[in-house]
Amino acid sequence: MNDRIPGTTYDNPIWYRGFRIYVANHCFVNYEYVHDDYDGAPDAGDNRCGHGQTVEECKAEIDQYIEDSSAPRTQL
Repeated sequence: MNDRIPGTTYDNPIWYRGFRIYVANHCFVNYEYVHDDYDGAPDAGDNRCGHGQTVEECKAEIDQYIEDSSAPRTQL
């Protein structure tokens, strides 16, 4: 795990569990994160991205996403 301060672009991120965490390029949040294999097409249904005010907040959201994704699904 790399805990350094990220750069100002998508190309200089903190890597965490397959996700890039980087400084946001707009003013309403400080950081954004996106999975390395993210498909942002509207019809892809890929929700492996998000944002947070701190790196720790982004890491917590990523951990929660991974925990939720790996939970066994029950069939009805």
